[in-house]
Amino acid sequence: MTRLDEKFSELLIREVRGLTLRQALLKLLERGFIDRRACERQAIRDEVQRLQRQEIPRCEAFEIAADTFCCSYEKARNAFYNHSKN
Repeated sequence: MTRLDEKFSELLIREVRGLTLRQALLKLLERGFIDRRACERQAIRDEVQRLQRQEIPRCEAFEIAADTFCCSYEKARNAFYNHSKN
């Protein structure tokens, strides 16, 4: 961990001190300290993988995930395949 990471972690700890986990996460999201797009991409990947474990073909899983997250099929597909770039 770098010195900058240490400073950032101290800032975040001060921001959430005394809050429940849920309250802390909501506050960090609200303040913009958590990347919503990264969370969305991960949630889409998780959903597609969950659907595939239920033996739903990947293309259909993209359609379901797109519907679930109110996004396009292409966005769901990109979130799944381009995770290493993000």
